[in-house]
Amino acid sequence: MAPPEHDRSYVDAQSLTDLDTHVYEAIATLEQGGHPVTQAAIAAAAGLDDETAGQTLRGLTERGVLVRTQPGEVPVFELARRDWSAEPRRPGR
Repeated sequence: MAPPEHDRSYVDAQSLTDLDTHVYEAIATLEQGGHPVTQAAIAAAAGLDDETAGQTLRGLTERGVLVRTQPGEVPVFELARRDWSAEPRRPGR
């Protein structure tokens, strides 16, 4: 389970690289489908090889942008924050 919003460190969205943003958007899109968001699913959705996807996911997790859980045998990733949005009038879920 992810920690409450107020316990998460602040991450400036402008500090994300193009690749970080691409992976973040892939995860947000996959979450909408309601399926577990695994590294393999993220790599496929983002069009990345497994190594690049893994490095990017580790970096985003270490920076507090993503949360990594392991409800089963395969790790699952989810967005750590819900207050960012590509739609200015919609601040998140």
